[in-house]
Amino acid sequence: MVMKLQHRFVAGVRADTNVEYAIQGKRRLRFDDLHIQQSELDGACGIVCTLQSAMILAGIRRSNAEGMSSAKTGPLHALWKLASRTYFEGTTVRQIEAFVSAFKPQLKSKVSTNQSTKDLSQEIADAIDAGHVPILAVESRSWNHWTLVIGYERESGKSKPLALLCLDASNSCPPWGVLYNARCALQPSEYGKNRKPKKYSLRYSSADGGLHLVRLHGLVIVTQGLSAV
Repeated sequence: MVMKLQHRFVAGVRADTNVEYAIQGKRRLRFDDLHIQQSELDGACGIVCTLQSAMILAGIRRSNAEGMSSAKTGPLHALWKLASRTYFEGTTVRQIEAFVSAFKPQLKSKVSTNQSTKDLSQEIADAIDAGHVPILAVESRSWNHWTLVIGYERESGKSKPLALLCLDASNSCPPWGVLYNARCALQPSEYGKNRKPKKYSLRYSSADGGLHLVRLHGLVIVTQGLSAV
């Protein structure tokens, strides 16, 4: 019997051509490009994920996000003051939490205390279903990275996620009509003694052809606060 799969995505995004997010204008919704690509030389993946979360949930315009380093006031100025210190070094869970706090009261965040793949992936699925945006840390033996989880894959009629669908700043823009450019399968691909999964056993593959064996290493859930911009 063929397994029927469903994809569920963060509210307010679409893939008409490029990946786009909705912004409420004076008269109607308008859409702008969401994907931001980081340089191969920087460690800005956590900063980009935070920006994209703010674009989706707080209606931050792309042009303003791209000009963050020139902002003189407001949340983007506050974010740049924090983020510029770690731009080439990478960021921790607590630093991501601090980045999100730059957008208070429009945005707030919750750091997950879950440790297992099963619990983290279910928390991510529940967050997406509730209209929130998960920022996920993945780790391999030689690589640490933040990625925006834009959706998840599950078997039709089931709630358990089978894979996480990511909008990864280290990869190029997804193909037209596709919302994600990386996929993290949640079934272990390698086993050690006694058939127990190895530490790094989840296949994180990109549309650009990259493949890493990873574990889920940290999670920050970004939610709307009191009001949107």
